[in-house]
Amino acid sequence: MEVIVTTTPICVITGGLVFCEGGSTELCVPAGAVSYLWSNGATTNCITVSAPGLYSVEVTYAGGCSSSCEASVIENPLPICAITGGLVLCEGGSTELCATGVGSYLWSNGATTSCITVNTAGVYSVTITSPDGCESNCQVTVVVNPLPICSITGGLVLCEGATSELCATGTGSYLWSTGATTSCITVDVAGIYSVTITSPDGCSSTCQVE
Repeated sequence: MEVIVTTTPICVITGGLVFCEGGSTELCVPAGAVSYLWSNGATTNCITVSAPGLYSVEVTYAGGCSSSCEASVIENPLPICAITGGLVLCEGGSTELCATGVGSYLWSNGATTSCITVNTAGVYSVTITSPDGCESNCQVTVVVNPLPICSITGGLVLCEGATSELCATGTGSYLWSTGATTSCITVDVAGIYSVTITSPDGCSSTCQVE
């Protein structure tokens, strides 16, 4: 009687052995065997896993021969994504937004630096890609507040020995060139008088009269 020796195929697991937190990867052994039994209980030639660890499979071929193999799967963490910087600015001003986290950066405005300078209101987002290829996204909303309206009313011509009352319009706090902090001042000397009005949200405007 002739004895036939069957060569057992080598068992090899293919697929991504590294994936990012929250993702998954597919592990496969070649199709065509009689049966498959993975360490997680699956019986297909391919499995999708979403947890790190050691995965093994026993493959049974025609003729009853079997072989097994294993692979270690690693889960890389997502990069920490946060944006720092002033989120409220005054009309005509600007603010610097900076992304935290190690990796490469891609902002919604196309910039690829860690920090950007913006001067318009809107939503700004950044995608951070870590050296191992994992991505995180975060965003902030920038608000632009208008400058307070600044004007000075009152008599701009006075007779010697007389006085004139100058009053600033606009809501907020006042600082005159004389040092006064009231909305109106009384002057009796010719010259240039200016006032800075600071709105409740911190924006300032300056105007003057002679």
